[in-house]
This record gives sequence, C-alpha cells and structure tokens, in this order.
Amino acid sequence: MNKRALDRWRQLKFAGVGDGVIEVPSIDSGVDTGYGRARYALGDQGQPRLLVPIGWMIMDGEQVSTSKLRVTLARFDVRGTATLFLDVMCLDRALDPVFAELAEEILRRVGEGVAPVAAVRDSIDDFRTLLREDRREASESVILGLVGELEVLRRLASHNPESLAMWVGPLEQRHDFRRDSHALEVKTSGRADATTVTIHGIEQLAAPANGSLHLVHVRLEQVGAGALSVGTIFDDLVELGCGKSKLREMLAALGCDDPHAEAWNRLTFSLEGLSCYQVVEGFPRIVLASFSGGSLPAGVGAVEYQLDLVQAAAYIVPVSGTDKVFARIADDENRAFQ
Repeated sequence: MNKRALDRWRQLKFAGVGDGVIEVPSIDSGVDTGYGRARYALGDQGQPRLLVPIGWMIMDGEQVSTSKLRVTLARFDVRGTATLFLDVMCLDRALDPVFAELAEEILRRVGEGVAPVAAVRDSIDDFRTLLREDRREASESVILGLVGELEVLRRLASHNPESLAMWVGPLEQRHDFRRDSHALEVKTSGRADATTVTIHGIEQLAAPANGSLHLVHVRLEQVGAGALSVGTIFDDLVELGCGKSKLREMLAALGCDDPHAEAWNRLTFSLEGLSCYQVVEGFPRIVLASFSGGSLPAGVGAVEYQLDLVQAAAYIVPVSGTDKVFARIADDENRAFQ
C-alpha cells in the first residue's frame, strides 16, 4: 500500500506537534511549488490537510470545494515571511484513503512543474467522483495493502478471534497491530520477488517501550479469481468469530463501507509468501536513536526510506516459527515473546 500521506498524518497525530515551521501541526512534504514547500498538516480535530503555497496567486477555493472537501486560502508565517497557501482539508474521515491519493496526485503534478493552483484545481476535478458522498472506491495500492493487513489479522484470529482488537492501523496508531507492549508492522508488496519496502517515519520501526516489534512482509500477486480479496477474508474472519459489527467499523475507518462491494473486490490475489522479521538492535532501520542527541537534525521534519529486506536476512523468523509469533501475540494467556 502506498501509505505515504496517511503515514505522514498518522505521524503528526502520534507526535501531537509538527516541525514548528508554521503555527499548525505540519511537516514538509519535500515538494516545492516555486513559492515554498507544500506541507502535510492536521485540522483542529485531526482532519488531514494539505497546505500548498501559491505565492499571491488568486483562486476562489469555494469553486473547487465539495461537500466532503474544503478548500480555503490561509496565510502562515514561514520563517518570517508571510506565505499564502491553499488549505485543502478532508471533511469526511471515511474518505481519508481517497484524500491521501488526492494529496499525492497534487504533489505529483506540482513536482512535474504544474502551477500549484492548477495542480490543486485539476486534481480535485479528476477526483470529484471519488469524493462524492455516495461512492467509496479505493486505488489498487489501497486494496493491496488492506488485503495484506486482513491476511495477517486472519492468522491472528485463527488463534484468538479477539485479536480484532489488536488491529489499530485504521485508528491511525503508529503500528498496524498491537497488544500491550508488543506490535506488528505489516508491509505488503504486489510481486512475489519483492524484497524492498518503504518505511514512513522514524517511529514505524521503533518497538513499543519495553516491548517487541515484528515486521511482517506479505507478498501478493494479482490474479483473476484469486483466493484472497477483501470480501473473502472478511467472511473468513466472521467465521473465525471476529465481531462483524466491529470489523465493519474498522473497515469503514479506511473508507470501506461495504466489504463485499465490487469497488473493493475488483482485484483478487494469490498469496506468494509471508515473512516475519524480529526488529531488534542491529536490524537495518532509522529510529531516533540513530541521530546524535536522540532527535532529528534541525530543519528535518520527516524521514522516509527504502528498506532492503535482503540485508535483514539475519533477523528473519524461520518459517516454522512464524505461526508461533502470531500465536504468542494473539494468546491472552501468553502475551510475552520468547
């Protein structure tokens, strides 16, 4: 799943503050509009926002706003200089995944040299159908990532159906699954031979305090009439004893109101592999401890990097032990990893 924007907003929510460049919680996107860097930000109630500097160009935000999307002009002081931004905010949290795709599309166009006002206006026009109240459709990367997380949930639920309570990724927590001080982070790839995953932020591979963290790499391939889809795994989870209402609630938080809708089941997959890594001292990663003083260098608001799992081979859990990892974290009476 391309979760870059979602992870940026999750990082902001988890930290409670941004990089301090402007007066609202925000971090640098790394994309320059010609008038300054666009920024991921949060609204007063945690709504995801994208702030796009436009200099002093004129644009009527009301003309591009929708019932689910608000576009306004905002002025912020950026290192002593008053800067005008287009403030694009998602008003319906069920549409967060779609809004993330919109934000990335805006930034892509700006990065290719499109004027910021045109990039915002034209991207919203292209996404207007997806932002309607009566439609929920996700990109291929969103569906891929969701199927990967649901497959891990199914394995946990096979040991304990109450494992549904561990699935905290949709609630914007820093790890996808957590019970007490033990966590699982899931990365899903769409190729059987994939070895590289993207890590969003310095907290994603940091274990909970006095706890443990495992990285689960799910490798899927898209095939016709594949065994894995959002709907089929949903049915399996219900059959395993996961609460249907709670499961639907968690899916809705990701924008999936109906797990059997064609829009979410238009892609089906085969499972090509699942690997589990123990993330401990020596595992290749970037965390706060990687920096002098235990903090990011001044002016650095976010970190994203590619992790080559070939270099983490020494930390892989043997195939025979992977299910034991799931059993330990799912088992109420034996939570500690050994």
